[in-house]
Amino acid sequence: FVLVIALTTYLSVVVGELVPKQLALRNAVPLSLIMARPMALLSRFAAPLVWLLDSSSAAIIRLFGIRAKGEASVTAEELQMIFAEATRSGVIEDEQRQILTGVVRLAERPVREMMTPRTEVDWIEADAEAEEIRETIEESSHSLLLVAEGSPDTILGVVKVREVLGAMVAGSTVSIRAMMRKVEVVPDQLDALDALRVLQSAEVAMAAVTDEYGHFEGIVTPVDLLTAIVGNFASDSDDGDLPSVFEREDGSLLVSGSLSADAMADRLGLDYAEDREFGTAAGYALSVMKKLPAEGEFFIDQGWRFEVVDMDGRRIDKLLVSRENSNTQE
Repeated sequence: FVLVIALTTYLSVVVGELVPKQLALRNAVPLSLIMARPMALLSRFAAPLVWLLDSSSAAIIRLFGIRAKGEASVTAEELQMIFAEATRSGVIEDEQRQILTGVVRLAERPVREMMTPRTEVDWIEADAEAEEIRETIEESSHSLLLVAEGSPDTILGVVKVREVLGAMVAGSTVSIRAMMRKVEVVPDQLDALDALRVLQSAEVAMAAVTDEYGHFEGIVTPVDLLTAIVGNFASDSDDGDLPSVFEREDGSLLVSGSLSADAMADRLGLDYAEDREFGTAAGYALSVMKKLPAEGEFFIDQGWRFEVVDMDGRRIDKLLVSRENSNTQE
């Protein structure tokens, strides 16, 4: 009797489940064309019975004080698993997977994680004289400059550098205040996709980012959002600058503090909490260390050793990352 049950189960699983599924996967399109009309007719005729069964089960569940859930939704994590599986099976290239993953992440991250921080923003005084205007433009490599009065906390607008240069070449009197355009202001907790919609409808492709108290935090442009999807561009780096992640001869990594937290997670296989409040490698280090570190201090997390090797004032500029076991062996 036991032998019969075991043989029946084996044949049922192999012949009834595994073999048909494999045949269907190998001939998905032809079988889909053949089965589409019968399945559509079956779903139509069975609809009353399906409705009756769903309604009955929902009514019974409500008796226990439990609300029935709506349609099952696909989470961002599930999408990334699908992308990874598609890459392994050769359906998409790894570069395509990285872009798709970046787009999914973009939809769930606040704009403060993609913005250019205040310390790296170039701005110009609204009432600047011709000489100051010329010096500011020479020192800046950007096509747009924020216009402020006294400090970036008093933002008035934004000016296009090419328009200013055009007026200077033509010999006209240049007034930054007269030439400036309106700049959109967005909160730092705004979703990146919502920020993209703001930029699409803005007069100029730049928005100032402020915190909940109205303090200026930085700016966001389409380039910032694109960088969050595909990574940094070589043209954005100055000659002689090290890349955001530099692999040394001993296998350790020299990581820029400004490297995005998502990029570092991809490189090291890190897992962050869903409610994390940092967007860069430096922010990650601060969240773990719970203080402003000094050069030489380190911490160990998720099998990696992170050492602060360079501080730029109160900002973490470089982290040396290595496997925890490699340091203990040394």
